[in-house]
Amino acid sequence: MRSFPLLDFQTVMLLTFLGLAISLLLYIAFGWSAAPEDAKGAEEEKETYPGGIETRNKPIPPILIFVYVAFVLWAATYVMVIGLKGGPF
Repeated sequence: MRSFPLLDFQTVMLLTFLGLAISLLLYIAFGWSAAPEDAKGAEEEKETYPGGIETRNKPIPPILIFVYVAFVLWAATYVMVIGLKGGPF
């Protein structure tokens, strides 16, 4: 345990917001580029709902896949670090 417990809290907050900032930057970098539709996708009929909403064949957005994978990696790393080092506070 450190002499100043506030340092542990500051480190946790810094890493949390740094992780959120990196996630946001990755989403901006890779999320805006739309893949061109292939010939098969262009021929398929799409249902149109009021307000111009159309159905698509993409049930999970890429950012959610990134968040899920990042969470699993973080949880596994956290369990290993806490198991070896002990609690942060």
